[in-house]
Amino acid sequence: MNKRTRVMLSAPLLACSLALGPAAAAVWAATPQALPSAQCFVEAKPGDATKSIITGEGFNKGTKVTVDQTDGPGGVLVTVGDDGKFTAADQPNGKYTASGGGLNASCLGGQAAQDAVNKNAVDAARKAGATEGFTTGKDLAQAGNCDAKPQPKPVPQGLVPDAASKKAAKEAHDQAFDSAFNAAIKRYCTD
Repeated sequence: MNKRTRVMLSAPLLACSLALGPAAAAVWAATPQALPSAQCFVEAKPGDATKSIITGEGFNKGTKVTVDQTDGPGGVLVTVGDDGKFTAADQPNGKYTASGGGLNASCLGGQAAQDAVNKNAVDAARKAGATEGFTTGKDLAQAGNCDAKPQPKPVPQGLVPDAASKKAAKEAHDQAFDSAFNAAIKRYCTD
């Protein structure tokens, strides 16, 4: 990309960030990118080494999803629940993809699946902390309590991350909460 194009593409972003101000920029910076819209995981079925359980999330509720084995003849059609998740149990071991409702995902297994679960837990905790912190700070500031200190709530758990990622998720949540809380207090307590 040449220098002129880079400047032309960067200028509107810079102008927007200056117009929003430092408080909004702090919240924006504390909020992670959205989680991928659809994910799929393959895990071994407990007690049966020849079978797998395929789970997915982030799909459109009520849609039909094709869970297709890419390295064999297995596959099944499942309906996504109201929470955007599906499960296909007792599938032959192998590699899978999931597609439906305009969304596609390669199903991760083994360490790649655990890494994705860990990352999701940290990202979700960071996002929740930023949202909760800003809302709490704004409410306290608007109530005239400008000397309030941040007190983050416990990290909500969804997927099952490993112990190190649970700790990282808690730290990410609390840091995002504190940052967003302080940004809200600063913004709404300025005369």
